[in-house]
Amino acid sequence: MGLIVGAASFIGSHIADVLLQKNIQVIGVDNLEEGRRENLKKASENKNFHLIIESIGQLNIELERLDYIFITSEHEISLKKILELFKEKKPRLLLLSSVELYGKDTPAFLRWLKDAEAEIAKIASENNLNARVLRLGAVYGPRMSFKSDEPTVRLIQQSLSGDLQKEIPMEFSSRALFIDDCVELSMKCILAGSTAQKIFDGVLPSPIKVAEIKQILMDPVWYDQKGFTPSELPPWTTPNLEKTINSLHWHPKAKLVESLRETLKYFRDNEISVPVAETKKTEVEMVKEEPKGGWKEEKEEEKEKKQGKKLKFNFSKLPMLLAIAFITYALIWPIFELSWGVLTFRYQLSEAVKNLEKGQFSQSLSNIQQASLGVDQAQSIYYSLEPIRQAGFLKSQFEIGDQLSNLATYSSDSAKNTIFGIEALYKSLKSVTGESGDSPKGYFEQSKSYLTSADEDLSKAFALLNDDNFKKSLPKMLEGRVQSLKDRLSLYSGLVKKARAISSLLPEVVALDGSASKNYLVLLQNNNELRPTGGFIGSFALVTFEAGKLKKLDVNDIYAIDGQLKIHVEPPKEIKDDLGQKDYFLRDSNWDPDFPTSARQAEWFYNQETGQRVEGVVALDISAIEDLLSVTGPLDLPDYKETVTSDNLFEKAIAYAETNFFPGTQAKKSFLTSSSQALFNKLFFIPDQNWPGVVSSLGRSLDRKHMSVYLNNPTLFSYLVSQGWTNAMPRAGKESDKVYDFLAPVEANLGANKANYYIDRTVNLETVIGKDGEVNHRLRIAYTNRSPSDAFPGGRYKNRMRVYLPFGTKLNRILWGETDITKTATNLVDYGRLATSFLLELSPKEQKVLVLDYQIADKLEFKDGQAIYNLDVVKQAGTIKDPFNWTLTYPLNFKLASDAGKKIGPQEQTIQTDLQTSKSFEVVFKK
Repeated sequence: MGLIVGAASFIGSHIADVLLQKNIQVIGVDNLEEGRRENLKKASENKNFHLIIESIGQLNIELERLDYIFITSEHEISLKKILELFKEKKPRLLLLSSVELYGKDTPAFLRWLKDAEAEIAKIASENNLNARVLRLGAVYGPRMSFKSDEPTVRLIQQSLSGDLQKEIPMEFSSRALFIDDCVELSMKCILAGSTAQKIFDGVLPSPIKVAEIKQILMDPVWYDQKGFTPSELPPWTTPNLEKTINSLHWHPKAKLVESLRETLKYFRDNEISVPVAETKKTEVEMVKEEPKGGWKEEKEEEKEKKQGKKLKFNFSKLPMLLAIAFITYALIWPIFELSWGVLTFRYQLSEAVKNLEKGQFSQSLSNIQQASLGVDQAQSIYYSLEPIRQAGFLKSQFEIGDQLSNLATYSSDSAKNTIFGIEALYKSLKSVTGESGDSPKGYFEQSKSYLTSADEDLSKAFALLNDDNFKKSLPKMLEGRVQSLKDRLSLYSGLVKKARAISSLLPEVVALDGSASKNYLVLLQNNNELRPTGGFIGSFALVTFEAGKLKKLDVNDIYAIDGQLKIHVEPPKEIKDDLGQKDYFLRDSNWDPDFPTSARQAEWFYNQETGQRVEGVVALDISAIEDLLSVTGPLDLPDYKETVTSDNLFEKAIAYAETNFFPGTQAKKSFLTSSSQALFNKLFFIPDQNWPGVVSSLGRSLDRKHMSVYLNNPTLFSYLVSQGWTNAMPRAGKESDKVYDFLAPVEANLGANKANYYIDRTVNLETVIGKDGEVNHRLRIAYTNRSPSDAFPGGRYKNRMRVYLPFGTKLNRILWGETDITKTATNLVDYGRLATSFLLELSPKEQKVLVLDYQIADKLEFKDGQAIYNLDVVKQAGTIKDPFNWTLTYPLNFKLASDAGKKIGPQEQTIQTDLQTSKSFEVVFKK
C-alpha cells in the first residue's frame, strides 16, 4: 500500500496512476488548495484508490500495513503526522525536493523543503528507517502547473496561450524532465535497496537549446515527421546527478517532440486555460550546498573511504576490545547461519518450480516450507542478538543480517504466492473447460491477488539483490550463492509475469461478465509448407465462450469455407504471379509477416465467407501441436487407423498430405484437421488434464513463434504485446547514441507442395566495420533440398523470399548460387524497413547459397570514447532451429568493451547459435 501526500498535484497524481497500474493500493491525501481534483480523474476510476480530502496536519488514519510514502506536495506542509506513520509502519519514504536548494540563496518558498529534508534524515537515522530525497528540476507534461519560470515551462505556457511569437528573455538551455521520466526516477529512488540516507537529482543530463524547443512548439507535427534529434550540448551536472544515473541505472527515455506534443494535446483536448506568461525572474546560480541532517552525497562518501584513519592502539582499552571480539564472534556465526539458510533456499526454489510445472502444487508448496523452516531457525538465532544491536555495536554487520533476513522473507513470500496464484489460475482453466462445475470468477480473483503480491515481493527482492551497497557488503564466499539465488528468483519472476498476463486476459476472453458470447478463429498452419506467419492455412477452428465457459469448438478443413466466397478479391502480386492464383482466399491470408496484420485479414475473409464475426485470431503450426502431444500423450485417429505421437506427427503429416480422402481410409477430413480435432477434444473434454504442462507447452510455442495471438480489444492486445505473444514485425526505432541493425528473412513456399519438410538452411552473417564506422554485411543462407524427387509432397522449393533490412540500406549484390539476381529484386519500404523481394527455386537433391552484400545507412560514431552497435535477428514464424553464425570484424583502432563471443583473432569475433528464437546482440566499442 502506498500513501501519497499531495496526491492531486501534478507529479503526485501521475505517481498514483503508476502505482495503481502495478495493482498497489493507494491512499491519496490532499486538501485541494493547490492540487486539482481533475488530476485524479483516472485514479478515481480505480477501486484501489482512496482520496482523503484533508490537510496533512489534521490527518487521522489507521493502517494495517504501509509500504511506501511519497511526499509530493508543491507547498509547505506539516510533517508531524507523516513522520509518526513513518516511525510506526516503517515504510520506504521519498520526499520530492528541489535542485534549487543547491543555490547560494534558497528561495523563501523552498526553505521548508530544506527543513523537511533535515527532519526526515534525523528521524530515519535515529530509527534505522529507509528514506530518500529526490531533488527535481523543472518537470513538464499533462496536468503540469505553470508556477516555474523554467524556459520549457514558460514556452509551453506561451504556446497554449497563443503568445509563442512574443519574445521573453530566457536562458540559453533547459534541463526540464518529462513527467514519465520523473515518475520512473521516483520509483527507482524509493526502491533503491540500502537504508543509508541518500539524495538523488532529477534533471536532464544534457541540456536542450531553448531555441529548438520553441521551434518544435511552433510546428510539432513537422518535427515529429522529420525524426528531430536535439543538438548535443555539453553536460551540465548537479552534485548528485552522476550518482543517480549510475546507482539507479536511470536515464531519461522520453523523446522531446513526442513529449511536447502530448503535453499540448492534453491541455487543448481538455480545454484547460493557462495563465499568460510574465517577465522571467533571475535564476539562482547553481552551486553545491552542504545538506542538512545527515544526508550523504557521493563525493562525501568517496572521501570517507579514501581518507583512512590511523590506528593508535591504547592498551587501556584492551578489555573493551576483547569484549567486542567476543560479541563479533557471537554475531558472525549467526550471520553465516542466516546466510546459509537464505542462500541454500535457492535449491528448494528450483525444485518447487519443477513441481509447479508438473501441476504438483502440494509438493511445490512443501519445497518452499522446507526451505522456510531452515531460514526461520537461522532468523531466531539472529534475532536473539537484539541486545547487542541496542548497545550500538557492529552496525554494519547487523545491516547485512537485516538485509539477508528481508531477502529470505521476500523470497519465501513471493514463492508461496506464486504457487497459490498459479494453482488458482489452473483451477480457473478447469472451470472454463467444464472439467469443474465451479464459476471461474473466484479463481481469477484469487489468482490476481496472489500473483500481485508475488510480483511486489519479487520486486523488493531484486531491488535488494541489485543494490550496490548490499553486494559490496557481502563476503566473497557468498557472492556466487547470491547470484544463484537471483537466477532462481528470475524463474519465478518470469512465471509470475506470464501468469499475471493470463489472469488479466482470460476473464475478458471467456466472456466472464456474461454480456455476450465471444467467438475466436483458430488457424492451423502447416509449416511443412512455410508461409510468412508460420505455414499454409489448411484447417481452422471456431471456439465459442459464454459466461466464462467453453460452449463450442468446431474444427474443419479450410476448403470447406474457402469455396463460399462470393466476390473476387485481388491477391498480392506474388501469389498471383508465382502461385498462378487469380483469387485471394482465407488460406493465403497470412501473407504479411506481421501477424496482427495477417490476423485482421483472416478475420475479414472469415466474415465474408461465413457471415460470422470473431473477437480475435490464434495461429498454431505443426510444431506447436507436436509440443502439446508431448504433454497430452498420443492421439487415436480411427478414420486413419493411426496413433499419432509427438515423435511421428511430422512424418504422418507428410504421409497423409495429398488429399482429404486418402485412399484406403474412412477419413472425411484431412489428417491435420483430424489430428487437431482429436487434440482439442482431449484437451477440453477429457478430465484430469495436465494444465500446468499444457500452459508450459503453449509458453514454449509462443516464445519460439509456433503460436501467435491477436485480439481485437485494444486493452487485451496491449497485454499480448507486452508479453511478446503477437509475433508482430518489430517497428523501426532509433536512439541517437546507438546504431540499430536489423535482419529478418521471410520465406513463402509458393510451390503448392510440402517441400519445407525436406529443406535445411544455415544462416551466416559476416559483418565488417570500416575505419570510419561504416557497417557492411554479407548474408549467406545455405539451402539443401532433401526431397527425393519432384513428386508431391516434396519437390522443387519455390520460395518467394523477402529480406527486411534497416531503412536506407544500400544493396550491392544478390547472388543465387552463381547467378546474379540483383536486377530481379523488388524493393519496398515496409514497417520502417527496406524489404527486398525475389524468387528462389531449388530442385530436389540440390544445394545452393543465397548471398546478399549490403551496407546499412548508419555509421558507428564514438561519443565519450564509446560506440554501441545493436543487431536484432528476427526468427520467421514456423521455422524450427536454423543454425546461425555471426562473424564481426572491426578496425585496429576499435576495442571491445565486452566479449561478443568466441575470440578467433585480435580484430574478429564470432558467435555460433541458432534461431530457435529471435536473437538480439549488443557490442560496445571503446577507442
